[in-house]
Amino acid sequence: MRHREALVRAGGYLRGIVGRDGGFPTYVKGDPSEVGMTGGAVSTLAWNGSDHSDLLDGAARWLLDAQHEDGTFERSWSLSEANTIWRATWALHSMPEPTRTALKARIADASAATHRFFAQAQNEDGGWGYRPGDASDTTSTCYSLLALAAMGRRPQEDAVVRAGLAHLVSRQGSDSAFTALPDQVAPRPLLFDAPVFTDIWVLLALTGSDSGEAW
Repeated sequence: MRHREALVRAGGYLRGIVGRDGGFPTYVKGDPSEVGMTGGAVSTLAWNGSDHSDLLDGAARWLLDAQHEDGTFERSWSLSEANTIWRATWALHSMPEPTRTALKARIADASAATHRFFAQAQNEDGGWGYRPGDASDTTSTCYSLLALAAMGRRPQEDAVVRAGLAHLVSRQGSDSAFTALPDQVAPRPLLFDAPVFTDIWVLLALTGSDSGEAW
C-alpha cells in the first residue's frame, strides 16, 4: 500500500505503450516488441494481476509465440543467450492464476524446451557461456540458474542445477568477490561493465535456487 500510487502510475505507463501484438517495446510505443522488455513489464504488472489481467495474458501469449524451437529467445540487449530466457521464463511463471490455467500446457511445453536447452548447453565444468560452446562465465551461469529456479527446478532433484550451483560457488575469488565478462546494454554494441552487478547476480542466483523464489 505504501507504494501503490507509484505502482499504479507505472502500470498506466505500460498500458500506454503496449504493442498491438501484446508485447512491449524497448523505448517508445510503436517500436517492435522485445523479449527482455516484455519480461520486465510483466514483473512490474504481476503484483496486480486482477487489474492487469488483459496485459499479462497478452504478454504471456506473445512470449510463448516468440520462443524458438530449441527453447531459446532472441537475445535482446544481452550478449548472453540465457538472459532473455530467464526474463521470459520468470514472466511466464509469474502470471495470475487464470492465465496460468488457460496457458498451462503451453507454459509447460515452453519450460520443458528451456530445460532441454540448459541441459544440452551446460559445459562440463557445470557453468554456461554466452552461447552453447562458449567458455563458462559467471553472469550467464547466474541467468541460467535464475531461469531454472523460476521453473521450480531445485538442486535436490535436478543434477543440472546442482552442477550449476557448484560451478558458481567455485568462481568466488580470494577476496570473496565474483568477476564476470562485461555484458551488452540496450540494442547497441556497447559493453556494460559494473563489477558490483556480478555479485548481485550471484546472490540472486544462489538465493533463488535455494529458497524457491526467482529473485
